[in-house]
Amino acid sequence: MLTTEIKSIFCHPIMVDRIASMLNYLLLQLVGPNKKNLKVNDQKEYAFNPANLVLNICEIYINLSKSESFTLAVSQDGRSYSPELFKLADNVLVRIGGVGILGDLDQFAKSVEEAANQKREEDEILTDVPDEFLDPIMSTVMTDPVVLPSSQITIDRQTIARHLLSDQTDPFNRSPLTMDMVKPNVELQRKIQDWLSQKKLIVVNYK
Repeated sequence: MLTTEIKSIFCHPIMVDRIASMLNYLLLQLVGPNKKNLKVNDQKEYAFNPANLVLNICEIYINLSKSESFTLAVSQDGRSYSPELFKLADNVLVRIGGVGILGDLDQFAKSVEEAANQKREEDEILTDVPDEFLDPIMSTVMTDPVVLPSSQITIDRQTIARHLLSDQTDPFNRSPLTMDMVKPNVELQRKIQDWLSQKKLIVVNYK
């Protein structure tokens, strides 16, 4: 119900990776090879309805499917996502009477696979990345670098925002920290953007 009406909070950069990985994990447990391990003696007592859970999870995917960030996040979840995940879900939906959403789910599955392939191609061109461009925690190229006031370490805004959801301290020296205290590293962001543009230009010319 929530994802039908409110999509932005679930697709927010701080939350989208967690939402996607949670949905992937839950769906895999329900439709994957270990689904028979989910045994409840009295399903009614615990309101455990696996068929309804599968249907609800698939409807959430469809509700958020228009978001490119959500689609990409689903594809980049290395723990539970694989192209086979949605094929397994299709098989279950047919058995439980959820054929009405098969078309939308299959379209989303194709978008996720395309996002995964595109991200793989982009990663292939990001060779020889200067260390200063990499997030010190995630080791990924920073898109919005910010400086932490106490440790003076530069980190990607999304990374520190996710950290602060559970721990209001600088991860490098444990000093108190809130998001309004970080400062954009404008010069470094410009250097990263220039470097990415040059890399992409090389690929375009090569093709």
